[in-house]
Amino acid sequence: MTKTKPVSYLVGASIAVALQCAPAFATSVYSSDEAAVKAVTERFAADLARGDLKAISLLYTDDAKLLPPNEEAISGRPAILAYFEKTLQPALVGGARFSHYEIYGDGDGATSISELEVLDGKGRVAERGRQTIVLLRQGGEWKIHRDMWSDDSPAHASH
Repeated sequence: MTKTKPVSYLVGASIAVALQCAPAFATSVYSSDEAAVKAVTERFAADLARGDLKAISLLYTDDAKLLPPNEEAISGRPAILAYFEKTLQPALVGGARFSHYEIYGDGDGATSISELEVLDGKGRVAERGRQTIVLLRQGGEWKIHRDMWSDDSPAHASH
C-alpha cells in the first residue's frame, strides 16, 4: 500500500454511501445547485494542493463521517482532521483532480459522484478512483456529511 492510498480510500468510501442515499436525494438528474456542490470538491482539491488540511476539514459538517475502504469510519470534524494529518501529508500527496461529475439532489441535500486522480508531490497521477459524497446545506453553505472513495489499483492477493 502506498502512502497515498488513504486518499483514494477516502474517496471510495464516499461513493458507496451516496449510492445508498441517491434515491432519496435524486428528485432530478442534476441538482439545481450543481455548480455550488461541485465547488465543494474543487475547494477540497485546491486546499489539498496548498497542503491546508485544516481548511479541508472545515468543508465537513460537525458530525461528518469518512468511510475509508478497509478501515473503520472516522466520525466528527476533529477526527477527520487527525486522519487527514496522518494520511494526506503534503510531502506525499501533491493534490487531486476531480472530473466526470454526477450530482443529484434538491433542497438541502445532494450527492456528488466523481472520478478522482490523486497526484504525488511532482504533480504526477499516483492513483485513480471514484469519490461519492453526501452533502447537506448548512447556514447557506454546502458541507460534506458523508465521504466515501475507492481506488482503482489492482487488489493485491495475500498468500
